Amino acid sequence: MSWNTEISLKNNSEKDVLCIIPKGQVFENKTVGSRIQSVVSSREYKLIIPKNSKLTVEIEVLCINQTFKSPICKPGNVTIFRIDQPFSSQTELWEIMKRQSA
Repeated sequence: MSWNTEISLKNNSEKDVLCIIPKGQVFENKTVGSRIQSVVSSREYKLIIPKNSKLTVEIEVLCINQTFKSPICKPGNVTIFRIDQPFSSQTELWEIMKRQSA
């Protein structure tokens, strides 16, 4: 199941910045070890963040950890990780995650 989550992006520079959120970008739950879902972006996003501004946007995400609790209204962190295998649904993503942990 996918849903929208809100993220905030800040640009402190004097120029507009192109921000690309790739499909599969991992956002982890801020409280690691809490057994609350981490999520991944379900598609690529390209956003222009105007100079000296903060932009809040909604992106569509999918859950990574099938057995964990919902991350609704929980703060998170952007990670350096990305799911780089093709997926088009929640079920396909969970199958990838099962294969990775086997």
